[in-house]
Amino acid sequence: MRQYEVTFVIDPVLPKNEIEQKANKYVDMLKKSDCEIVHINEMGLRQLAYPIKRRNTGVYYCVEFKNEYGTAIPDLEVEMRRDEELLRFLTVALNKFGVKYNEDKRNGLIGTIKKKSKSDDSKGRGGRDDRGRGKAADKKAAPAKDAPAKEATAKAAETAPKADAPATENKAAAAAPVVAAAAATPATPAADATAKDDLKKIEGVGPKIEQLFNDAGITTYAGLAAAGADKLKEILTNAGSRFAGHDPSTWGQQAQMAADGKWDELKKWQDELDGGKPAAKASGEEE
Repeated sequence: MRQYEVTFVIDPVLPKNEIEQKANKYVDMLKKSDCEIVHINEMGLRQLAYPIKRRNTGVYYCVEFKNEYGTAIPDLEVEMRRDEELLRFLTVALNKFGVKYNEDKRNGLIGTIKKKSKSDDSKGRGGRDDRGRGKAADKKAAPAKDAPAKEATAKAAETAPKADAPATENKAAAAAPVVAAAAATPATPAADATAKDDLKKIEGVGPKIEQLFNDAGITTYAGLAAAGADKLKEILTNAGSRFAGHDPSTWGQQAQMAADGKWDELKKWQDELDGGKPAAKASGEEE
């Protein structure tokens, strides 16, 4: 079965129980259409990238599900278009990389930061314990029974800070890459409502078509690649005859190359295209 993901934004002025009922309504619709619900992510109240219906925030839900050939999606999207209390929605098909990314994120393999243990906190200040005394001070305070024992205690007190210092430094050095790696972890497109790429870099996409895609919730190269040619064609057709003649068949592949950072390959291919279409099919101008 194919795997899909639908993200929808509910008007935040609704009472909490009505918001939950509305989200459950669409989940139930998917279940009745023989869909297998993989995961429901209640993302909560988030800031919108731009005002929609005079709202600056919205309550986000993301439902990941499986369905044979996506037959349940048309009825779901018709119902969502009729719902005036939905600010936006977007349904995308997940490839194997998207499925793996979502699984890793749910399992805590992405976006986690290693927490420092209490023992690390107690040793991180020059080898001091919770009472604020150094280990060396404790060893010096221990009573000695004879001279040899006193000498051994003194030697232990001298060596204790030297033994602890490298351990503390090593722990700090080991923690640094973890924090750096966590900071470098990219956010998921469905999680970052403000992420936005310049879609006009895709051959065939002009400012007006970019705005159409932004209004439909497609703001990144990855989102454009995941939407698929059929979804893009539907958006253009719904916008009127002025846009219906555009052919988005290559836009998804161009967007994927942009998302992967393959700009040289993308530029070389775009030189062979005409308005975003193969030269044999090209017609019309960018909007």
